[in-house]
Amino acid sequence: MGVLMLVAGRASGQSASDSARARWVADSTRSTARADSIRAALDSARARSPQPLTAVVVTPGTFGLLSPIRGTAQSLGRDAIISRPQLGEDLFRSIQRLPGLASNEFGAAFHVRGAEIDQLHVSLDGLELFEPFHMKDFDNALSILDVQSVEGIDLVTSGFTSEYGGRLGSVLSIHSRAPRTDSLRASVGVSVTNVRLQAQGGFADGRGGWSVAARRGYLDLALKLAGRSDSVSPRYADLLATATWDINARHKLAAHVLWADDDLRYRVKDGGITSRYGSHYTWLTWDAEFTPHLSARTVASLGQLDWTRGGDAQIIAAIRSTMRDERSTGFGGVRQDWVWSLGGQFLIKFGGEFRSERATYDYAAIRTKRAVIADTIANLAFPVSAAFSKNGSKIGAYMAPRWRPARWLVAEIGARFDAASWSHDQSVSPRANVMFTLSPTTTLRVAAGRYTQPQQAFALQVQDGVTQFGNEDVAEHRVVGLEQRFGLFAIAKVEAYERKATYESPRYINLRGDLQVFPELEQDRVLFPATHGRATGVEFSVRGLGAGEWDWAASYTHANVSDRLGTVDVPRKWDQPHTFYVDATWRPEDSDWRLSLAFQAHSGWPEAPVQFVADTVRNSKGVRSVTVLTQYGPANALGTRRMPWYHRVDARLTRDVALRHGKLSFFVDLFNVFDAENPAAYNYHTSVSGNSILVTRTPDPQIGRLPSAGITWEF
Repeated sequence: MGVLMLVAGRASGQSASDSARARWVADSTRSTARADSIRAALDSARARSPQPLTAVVVTPGTFGLLSPIRGTAQSLGRDAIISRPQLGEDLFRSIQRLPGLASNEFGAAFHVRGAEIDQLHVSLDGLELFEPFHMKDFDNALSILDVQSVEGIDLVTSGFTSEYGGRLGSVLSIHSRAPRTDSLRASVGVSVTNVRLQAQGGFADGRGGWSVAARRGYLDLALKLAGRSDSVSPRYADLLATATWDINARHKLAAHVLWADDDLRYRVKDGGITSRYGSHYTWLTWDAEFTPHLSARTVASLGQLDWTRGGDAQIIAAIRSTMRDERSTGFGGVRQDWVWSLGGQFLIKFGGEFRSERATYDYAAIRTKRAVIADTIANLAFPVSAAFSKNGSKIGAYMAPRWRPARWLVAEIGARFDAASWSHDQSVSPRANVMFTLSPTTTLRVAAGRYTQPQQAFALQVQDGVTQFGNEDVAEHRVVGLEQRFGLFAIAKVEAYERKATYESPRYINLRGDLQVFPELEQDRVLFPATHGRATGVEFSVRGLGAGEWDWAASYTHANVSDRLGTVDVPRKWDQPHTFYVDATWRPEDSDWRLSLAFQAHSGWPEAPVQFVADTVRNSKGVRSVTVLTQYGPANALGTRRMPWYHRVDARLTRDVALRHGKLSFFVDLFNVFDAENPAAYNYHTSVSGNSILVTRTPDPQIGRLPSAGITWEF
C-alpha cells in the first residue's frame, strides 16, 4: 500500500549565502555585461589568491545543498531546493533526484550508489543520528527533520575522508539554521498533513540566540482525503530546539535538543499493527579557536531510541502470524575534531570519539508456512523469541595531514582506527584524496580508501533468530571526478566510481519490493548469504547556475550494484542500470511566482523470483485434489526478471507575497502529474485447469497522482 507524504508549509525567504560565487550568480541574471565583468574579477582573484586550505573540497561526489560549499560549484540554494517538486516538506525527499541516488515512492530514505540505507552516515550539527525517520513501518515514510529548520546539507556520495567512520557508503552532514538574534521572529505553516510552528530570537545583547521548530502531523486525514485507506491512523511529531552563545570572538557554545515521536494504528480484515517509536537526542557543542592556527569542535551527547510494535497478520488463510517487538538503545559519548594549520600550505586534521551504548531486545513472534505432508495440507508454525541486552563501547581516532605542494595540487592522506566492543571488531582504514586544479574552470578530484562498518548494538536481526554479532563489513572506494565550469552559466561533471565490498555479513531480506508492515513474517523473507559485492558506475551531470529566468539540472547515470552468492553475481533489489533525472524551475524576472517541473526515469528494479508448485492432497473424505503452493526464491535468482521502466513527472507552483508585517508563502504541488502506474511488485493468483496451472499476474502499484498544498505566514 502507499502512504501519502503531503507538504506542510512553504520555505521562509532565501538565506543570504556566505559564498561570493552565489552572489555573482544572482547578479548575472540582471545584466550580461555585469556577468562579464564579474567573471573577469573572479579569474583575477583566483589568480592572485588561492583558496584557504581548510576550505578546499578534496572529495569527489560532494554536493552542497541549501547553502553552497566553498570550493565546489555543485551546490543548490535554499530557494531552488524548496521550489523543487517533492512529497512533503521533507529533508530527505527534497534531494532524492541528485545523481547516484535511488529511492521508491513510499519512503524518504534513499540508496546512494547502491548502498544499503544503513550505510549512510547522517549527522546533525556534529551529532550522528540513527534511523532518523518517522513511520518506520511504512518504509521510513518521512524524516524527523523539517527542511525549514535546516540551513545547509553536505552530501558526499563516496570516497569521504578520515574523520568519518563506521559507515561503508556515504555521508550526509546537516546543519540547522542559525537563530536570528536581532529581533523576535516566528512563522506558522499549515497543510493537509501537518502544522508547523517556528520561533527564534536573541538574548545577551545579540551574543546569544535561540530557536524552536515543532511539527505535528496528522497523516490519517490526508489518507482519507486521498481515498487511499481509512484504516490507517498515523500520527507523528518532532521538535528541534537550539540555543547558542558567543562567549567571545574565539569561543562559541551551543545546546541542542531533537525529539521525535510516532504513533501508528492500522487494522484491516487480514491483520493489524500498533506501533510507537521515539528518538531523543541532547547534545552540547563547543567551537573553539585557541590560536589563529589551532581550532577544535567538541560534541558531548546523550540519546535514547525506543521501538515498540505488535500485531498480527493472516499470511496464509488458515492461521495467523503474530509478533511483539520491544527494543531500545541508550548512548552517551564525546567527540573532538581538531585542525592545526602550519602555514598556508600544510595542516593536520585529527580527532577521536568515544560512545557507550546499551541495547535491549524483547521479541516474540509466530511465523507460519504452508506445506504438503503425506497428501495433507499442513499449516506450520515456527516460534521465534529473544530477550537479552548488550552493553559496550565504540571508539574511533583519526589523523589526516593536508598539503598543498603547488598552487594546482592539494592532497589529504589520512587513516583512522575504529573498535566496537560488542562485536569485538578492530580495524585501521587508510584513505587518500587529491584535488588537481587543471585550469581556473577545470578541477579533477581522485579518492581511494578502506571503509568498515560494524553492526550497530541495536541492529541485530532478532526477528530472524539472529542473536550473535557477525564480523564487520569492509569495502574499498575508488573514485575519480572531473568538474568543468562554463563561466557563470553552467557546470558539468563526470564521475566514475567503484565500491568493492571485500566482506559482507549474511543478512535477511525480503525479495518483493512492495511495502510490508511485518517484513519478517512474509513468505518472501530469505537469508541472503552474500560474501562480497561490487558497485560501479559513471555519472554525467550538468546544472545551470541561475542566470536568466531558468534554474535547471540534468543527469544520467549508468551503474551496476551486485552481490556475490557462491559463484553468481546477483543484482541488489534497487539496482537500476540507467537513470535519468531532470529538474527545471521557471522564475520570471520581477515576479514572486515559480513553476518547477521534475522528470525521472530509470530501469526497472530486479523482480522477486516466484515458483508455483502443484501437489496432490486428500481431504477428510479421501477425495484427491490439486493444490498450488507459492514459493519465493532462491535469492540467487533475483534479477532473472525485472520490473518495467519507471517514469514520473511532478510539478510545483510556489509564490511569496510581501505583507506589511512579514511574508506569506504558499505552494501547490502535483505528484505524478500523468498518473503513471509504476508497480512496486506483482501479485499472483493461481488456479488449476486439468494438468495446467493458470497464473494471473496483477501489478501492486506505487503512489498515483497526488495533489497537495500548504501555506506559511512568517512575521
